[in-house]
Amino acid sequence: MGETVKEAVLHCENITQRFSGLVAVSDVSMDVYTNEIVGVIGPNGAGKTTLFNDITGIYKPTEGKVFFGGEDITGMACHKITAKGMTRTFQNIRLFNNMMAIDNVLVGLHTATKAGIAESMLHLGRHRREEKESLARAEEVLQLTDLYEYRYHYADSLPYGLQRRLEIARALACHPKLILLDEPAAGMNEQETTDLLQFIRKLKSMGNTIILIEHDMRLVMNLCDRIYVLDHGTRIAEGTPDEVRKNPQVITAYLGEEV
Repeated sequence: MGETVKEAVLHCENITQRFSGLVAVSDVSMDVYTNEIVGVIGPNGAGKTTLFNDITGIYKPTEGKVFFGGEDITGMACHKITAKGMTRTFQNIRLFNNMMAIDNVLVGLHTATKAGIAESMLHLGRHRREEKESLARAEEVLQLTDLYEYRYHYADSLPYGLQRRLEIARALACHPKLILLDEPAAGMNEQETTDLLQFIRKLKSMGNTIILIEHDMRLVMNLCDRIYVLDHGTRIAEGTPDEVRKNPQVITAYLGEEV
């Protein structure tokens, strides 16, 4: 019998993104498999966040296709992609600062609710049941992410590292099949970065599949199963951390020396 071929959770096929005369992403293909941590690295302006935006529906690729769970989701609206099980965080933290931690997580559950406007306004049975289930899930996620003791703290009162974690907790709320993290260690000190590394490893041990953009090479090399390297919108390398750190083209374009 032949070897079983694993189907990718995410398959990006020849993605190109143009903005007028600028080519931000050029013919990039990428696969992500279940329970992997995949890194996307490269210099500033390499096209990393643009690629994330193409994947998550913020942009529609000029050319190419995005498949999620085998389904073509190219150009699909963001909220529809989220409802299918893909969530993300952003380079700049996007929390509701005037809301408590638990309410921020509850916001992440809105795509999972089915009750209509009338049911919600009249507080009918399905709405009450979903409200109770959402609260239980929010508390569960806060416990999993070691944020439960802060559940009634306002988001802007939390230390920076915990705000980052809260944003990831919100992304986890609706049982995603794939989580995209855009520079999760940005602005963190050494201890916060170490805590984040351990936290993302914990997410993987729970069965989560993760893609992350990150400039902290210590975190990337110690965390990722595979890494894609972009430069000027083009994929220049792909492989294990050991393969990437020794790749002459990557060293020249980005790392500067073996790391």
